[in-house]
Amino acid sequence: NRPRYALSGVTRMLDKGQGFKPGIHPTAVIDPEAVLGEGVSVGPLAVISAGARIGAGSVIGPLCFVGVDATLGDGCFLREHVSIGARVTIGPRFIAQSGVRLGGDGFSFVTAELSTVESARQTLGDQGDAAPQPWTRIHSLGAVMIGADVEMGMGSTIDNGTIRDTRVGDGTKIDNLVHIGHNAVIGKNCLLCGQAGVGGSTRVGDNVVLGGQVGLADNITIGDRVITGGGTIVLSNVPEGRTMLGYPATQMSK
Repeated sequence: NRPRYALSGVTRMLDKGQGFKPGIHPTAVIDPEAVLGEGVSVGPLAVISAGARIGAGSVIGPLCFVGVDATLGDGCFLREHVSIGARVTIGPRFIAQSGVRLGGDGFSFVTAELSTVESARQTLGDQGDAAPQPWTRIHSLGAVMIGADVEMGMGSTIDNGTIRDTRVGDGTKIDNLVHIGHNAVIGKNCLLCGQAGVGGSTRVGDNVVLGGQVGLADNITIGDRVITGGGTIVLSNVPEGRTMLGYPATQMSK
């Protein structure tokens, strides 16, 4: 009764993979303090930094970078040009397509005095007497934590948390060109479709679907089992189980 589900098994058996050769390529740069599990493969010109731990059976593709004290669980697969930043923690069976970037600094800046943005937010539009000022970086002291069986598509990025880690739950699948901002928490078994964006410090529940080009504002909460159609812009909290569409997001009903 589920032919598409059967197709997942058939395609798994027929998949020829990327043809990466097993073993450690002679051009790979592996720090002596890195720890590689049994059967790990490392491709040409890949870099594995001091204190990194790579789980058994993992494949690190060509030109990948694994940062200081990063941890990858067993059976991870990184295609070419994947970058894992310092202190990132990844569970088993993680799959990253080309160009995935984990552990960049969060987009967090502040001004010495009340900024024009803060004034406009407080007054719903009036910038008042706030003067233009230079922006000062708030450094990212947290990292990124990825659960088990997570997959990420090409060009997707996740920022480090400011203090606590940015987190993605077990089984979540992330499409191409998705961005997850600093401090965000994504639940288990979610689907984030292409070009979706999750604002900083937003919490997304379990089994949530974000359609293509969906935008979630920062500091909001999305309940379990929420579905958002393509192009939806969510500016406030959404209770569990709702289906949302439009800009601003509106609940769909019978």
